[in-house]
Amino acid sequence: MRIGDVVKALGSMAAAPLRVRRQPPQPPVGSEHYLLPELAANLESATTKAVDLPIVRTPPGRWREWPPLVLAGCDEPLSDGAPDLRGVWQVYRRPLKGHIERNEQAGNRVVITAAGIIHDMFADGTLDGGVRDEGVGGAQIEMAARFEDGRLNLY
Repeated sequence: MRIGDVVKALGSMAAAPLRVRRQPPQPPVGSEHYLLPELAANLESATTKAVDLPIVRTPPGRWREWPPLVLAGCDEPLSDGAPDLRGVWQVYRRPLKGHIERNEQAGNRVVITAAGIIHDMFADGTLDGGVRDEGVGGAQIEMAARFEDGRLNLY
């Protein structure tokens, strides 16, 4: 990461609470965003696996309206040791008060959609399976992800 990207990201993070207060994000409209999909009892009985669906990245200029679900129709059960992070979440306290994100999961795949970005990743501990996308302030990021001790950790 270049120095300019670091400065841009830090400045954007510092300004985030002000942006959220001035223009609070709107939650997704439509029940499909809030209904948790029913997952298969085991991997063998899953009809659509997470790896069968294309990877989605943040669109140029970021999204303005909540995009459709990335893992719609996927019924692969969550990986062993994966916390269930699925749902629409809103921060109610501290600096990011008002931040809203939608989390989707299937197998070891996690999709976090929030604030104009879409982070689509496999929690397999590799950079190839991790996030390759736009981060805070527009800086390009690459992160590996894996489930550890009941958490999703990004590296």
